[in-house]
Amino acid sequence: MNEGFVQYMQNFMTYEEVNNISTNEIIQRLESIGIAFDQEVFLRDVENFYSAQQISENWFTNFKVRVKGREEDFPWLAAWILWERLAPAHLLSKEQMSELIKKGFEHLSTNDSQTACNIWLKVWEALKYRFNLNYKNLDFLDKQYKGNFFIRNFCQDLECALQNAGLEDKFYLEKRIHFCKEFLENFPGEEELMIHNMRRNIAESYSSLGDYEQAELEFKNLVQDFPDNPWGYIGWGDMYYLEQNQNYASAKELYKKALTMAKDEMDIDAVQERLEDLEYEMKNR
Repeated sequence: MNEGFVQYMQNFMTYEEVNNISTNEIIQRLESIGIAFDQEVFLRDVENFYSAQQISENWFTNFKVRVKGREEDFPWLAAWILWERLAPAHLLSKEQMSELIKKGFEHLSTNDSQTACNIWLKVWEALKYRFNLNYKNLDFLDKQYKGNFFIRNFCQDLECALQNAGLEDKFYLEKRIHFCKEFLENFPGEEELMIHNMRRNIAESYSSLGDYEQAELEFKNLVQDFPDNPWGYIGWGDMYYLEQNQNYASAKELYKKALTMAKDEMDIDAVQERLEDLEYEMKNR
């Protein structure tokens, strides 16, 4: 590693450095720089603020904080670590969530979707505590967490990981259905494409679980509510073609319906590829 970079990084205090200090020592150190730490007030703060950074900024506003140089990051790191140690388990800071999301991606990089899902579901549970019924889409949460992660990307990444984990353990398909239903219940005003995808994910999961009756109902309602989106018909056709007794005639009918709706070149290619594969299967079975 470049020696100059190492020297530069030494100018900043690290999470690990502060985490090696006991809780009492952290509190004493906060008091020594002018922050009158009160645990009851702190626990109220973790309810009201979304990040340790916000708590730190609040300290700087309300106290005459005496820090300089590399010590300037101490209040933020102290708030982060005290949040981890003192706050209820269901309350995660933005910093904690960000680290858990990173760990999930590390497991995905080794094709361990199940562990990634287990980690990310903890983040989802923590996010649920922050849901506000007055907000019908993700814009509110996006404002709170941007800078660390994008909430819409996280939701889609979690859904995709649950699907992949479900290929090995159907338990995760049930989790996928539950997650998507919670999403739809809490964010009914989210953008149309995301709503459609979540509903299609539910239908596909029922199909993969072998509950074709429920999957059929979900797909039927999906194309009724989104008649111009080809992917409802594609997903429904996939159920017949790939899973439910290889009902090629029904699959072909739905793929042709999707083709009449498809306008995007990638969507058209996706349908045509399926139709070609289906024709080959029908000729050679």
